[in-house]
Amino acid sequence: MARGLAALAVLARLAVAAVFLAAALPKIADPAGFVADLRNYQVFPHWSWTAIAGLVPMLEVVGAVALVIGWKRRAAAVLLGLLTTSFLILIGSVIARGIDLQCGCFGRDAAAESIGWPLFLRDVGLLALVGLAGREAPGVGAARAGDVR
Repeated sequence: MARGLAALAVLARLAVAAVFLAAALPKIADPAGFVADLRNYQVFPHWSWTAIAGLVPMLEVVGAVALVIGWKRRAAAVLLGLLTTSFLILIGSVIARGIDLQCGCFGRDAAAESIGWPLFLRDVGLLALVGLAGREAPGVGAARAGDVR
């Protein structure tokens, strides 16, 4: 069972990293498009659009790469979990305000996906995967705790 859970955690890390890299790269390639998407959410002040458009994709890349290579894996999972939670809050605010809007999650050239409950639920699933990706392999933490020399 421990091996199965460890294998599942590795698959979750790879899947989460793939999603965040697929989301980040188009935003990096087209920052002006991402700024336009941010504007459409009608939440962020004008002065913040460029900073958010530069910061978010870089955080997505750093978190994804860290998950894959195992560097600060838990911190990477926390970072990606916070990003996903932020996305969930944004999606929820768009749904609550009744704004008809395309996500822009994977860049402007990707198949447009309207913001609604299916997207919200998909991101809840992503958040669960992020949680699994940040798990320590069974037995590893206990071995470390016993190595107090």
